[in-house]
Amino acid sequence: MKKSTKLYFTADIHGSQKCFYKFINAGKFYGVNVLIMGGDITGKAIIFIEKDKNGNYNCTYMGNHYKFQSISEVDEFVKLVKINGYYPYIAEKGEIETYLKNDKAMNELFIKLMSKTISEWMEIAENRLKNTGIRCFIMIGNDDPPVIKNIINQSSYVIDPEDKVIAIDDYHDMISIGLSNPTPWHTPRECSEEELTEKIDKLMTDISNPNISILCAHVPPYGTGLDDAPKLTDSLQVISKFGQVQFSPAGSTAVLNAIKKYQYLLSLHGHIHEVHAIKKIGKTVCINPGSDYGEGVLHGVVVVLDKNRLLSYQLVSG
Repeated sequence: MKKSTKLYFTADIHGSQKCFYKFINAGKFYGVNVLIMGGDITGKAIIFIEKDKNGNYNCTYMGNHYKFQSISEVDEFVKLVKINGYYPYIAEKGEIETYLKNDKAMNELFIKLMSKTISEWMEIAENRLKNTGIRCFIMIGNDDPPVIKNIINQSSYVIDPEDKVIAIDDYHDMISIGLSNPTPWHTPRECSEEELTEKIDKLMTDISNPNISILCAHVPPYGTGLDDAPKLTDSLQVISKFGQVQFSPAGSTAVLNAIKKYQYLLSLHGHIHEVHAIKKIGKTVCINPGSDYGEGVLHGVVVVLDKNRLLSYQLVSG
């Protein structure tokens, strides 16, 4: 084994094409051996671009109305939409109304566009990384439909680390959990704290040296500052006081208890976008780099591992 292993971790790019390219390029840029994407990789909405009877294209995006007279203008707009993590769809006149009236058809279209993008990303990852010696791990999170796992698992290069024990190098094993505890949003992949505990404990039975292992858990540990999210009303509106957004912990008690119990060398998290922080729980260094995917900014952390310790860790953005 090399004297040390260098890894780059990020999460929560939510469909941003720009952030995904930056993730792949981070391998060479930071000179790492391992790339890890810790969940919530898919976008949140379809942006319809409707072709009218005159051959023009119309779209409402982020509260603004756009009109394009050529497909080349549409192509440029599509690039912008993808940067921000949305899925553009060019529709014929009347097609949008059909989808709006049929939830099943709308969901099928959403999954189709999402799956196509992830398939393209897997090809990009393989083409750019296969001769570099950089290993690439991509896990889905609580926001990602389960079908996306199948697409990642079809890749001959990218590895889905979830629910597995992965040898990062000769000394450090990693376990990964992409599920979250229950959220107000009722996302596709949530479970109880008890289920999270069971999953973590089951994986840890195959870890011989917990104190030099890595926990990659999409949801951060509860009440640690790594999980401070905006407080919401029952109608999911952000609560402000004197003009300031109010925050409260939204992490997992199961993850917190696992860290206290097993004292991993390192734990890596995402889920809460507003946090860009590092916290030590006992001997475990816990990191949530946060997310600004909507701005095309990729937050991550570069970690250097020696046999029995962390040599360094640094939050980075680009």
